[in-house]
Amino acid sequence: MQIVTHRLDTPYIIGPVYCYSLESMDGLILVDCGAPTEEAKRYYLESFDLSRLRHILVTHGHSDHYGLAEWLSAKSGARIYFPYRDYLKIREQREYLRLMGDIVQGMGFSDFYYQRFLAVVTDPDFFAPLPQDIAVVERDFPNDLGLDFIDCPGHSQSDLVYLAGDCAMTGDTLLPGVFQTPVLEVDMVHGGRFNNYEAYCASLVKLAALEGRRILPGHGDAPVDIRQAQLFYVRKLLRRAELLRPWRHEMNISHIMSEMFTGGMSEIFHVFLKACELLFIQDFFREPERLAVSLRQVGLYDQVEELYGRVLGRKAGDREQVTGDRRQETGDNV
Repeated sequence: MQIVTHRLDTPYIIGPVYCYSLESMDGLILVDCGAPTEEAKRYYLESFDLSRLRHILVTHGHSDHYGLAEWLSAKSGARIYFPYRDYLKIREQREYLRLMGDIVQGMGFSDFYYQRFLAVVTDPDFFAPLPQDIAVVERDFPNDLGLDFIDCPGHSQSDLVYLAGDCAMTGDTLLPGVFQTPVLEVDMVHGGRFNNYEAYCASLVKLAALEGRRILPGHGDAPVDIRQAQLFYVRKLLRRAELLRPWRHEMNISHIMSEMFTGGMSEIFHVFLKACELLFIQDFFREPERLAVSLRQVGLYDQVEELYGRVLGRKAGDREQVTGDRRQETGDNV
């Protein structure tokens, strides 16, 4: 199955996004579509046969991946497919933002900060509004497209990986040399805060099972070596956890940031992303054995054992106690 790569610049710190198109029986499928920029629109008008576009599959609801979906659908009549959890955010957007405010303030941030954050994330010139007329991948995905999908949350609560032949289009779940931020979200299925750390540990095993496929990431050059990408991420997590260790029992994320970054961080969205990362690491400290179980399952634990032990303050040769065979399921019933 021939897959065509489309590299599109974005206005975000992550840089260019990679989208992928392939043939189906009734026309073209596009996996992710890029940020809502005029340059990207020109690219599609000049270099893409919009008259043949039938399906737009979104890996997760971040603007650099879905930003042009509504525009492309209007130009082509293509149907837009979002993951189920993103569909819930779209359906309950006002409630979602209210609950997000509760979570952010529970992390120690002021209402003044949250109002400024809200102004950023609802600015249509920076983040594309979520399209309203969508299909749900887990419910409406056509059986005759020649593709399959698996859920691999962690970066977001909705990350999907699309499988086509021997290729896997992985969105932001496997990025070469990038510690992709685990983005804080409201869990609209179970309530409260979505636990990115628990989800990541389960997805680590699912992603390792893709070994042998050609990995086509949402950012960075393909193909991706799965084991190396996962080792990079875990080592980066553990090294950052080592820096956070003095504050591992502190629940006030805003206070941690004021002490760790004495020079201050002023850019509203960057503050949010750093807070997401610190929360992820705090969840690791609360349940470090969950990560160890997953790493052992995929054969990577030995390569990080020394660093893992050092982060937890263990002496050389000590091993953590892992009780039981923990089931790590994060799927949703639709």
